[in-house]
Amino acid sequence: MKIEFQQTWAALKAWPEAKQWIAAVRLAVPSLAVIALLGFLAEWLVWNPVTDMTSLLVTAIVLFFVPAFFEELVFRGVLLSWLTQLTPRWGAWLSTLLFVAWHPLQALTMGPPWADLFLRPSFWIVTLILGIILSHIRIRSQSLWPVILIHWFAVLIWKSLLGAPFY
Repeated sequence: MKIEFQQTWAALKAWPEAKQWIAAVRLAVPSLAVIALLGFLAEWLVWNPVTDMTSLLVTAIVLFFVPAFFEELVFRGVLLSWLTQLTPRWGAWLSTLLFVAWHPLQALTMGPPWADLFLRPSFWIVTLILGIILSHIRIRSQSLWPVILIHWFAVLIWKSLLGAPFY
């Protein structure tokens, strides 16, 4: 496990070059658009902007750490590094599948207000898409920062504009 933590620490210290940021955004934007389309079609995304700016600011700060920073540290940091060493060909897929499985497990064990959403197959599909994209970006950029920020942005938009339970 020492090597996985070293790789994760290196990915946290690495700040991508401009071309890596551009590549990450070029991949993330259409992927997030597909995810949004699927969410609207499944009717768990609805246009519902939050108007309380103080709550939005506090929520934005909290969302940076949970889920974005901590989930990416676990799934695209430690697990991706470990699983890629165990099975180079399948490591990214396995970490992505664990990321998908984490969401219904979280719903069943912690019961957040959005638990029913985390148990919907349509949500698993978009989580799978997001996990695949984030794993690819993490591998290509060798940094956790693009995936942390993309994950944070996606959840922040969901919470602030698209009707997710907000608090």
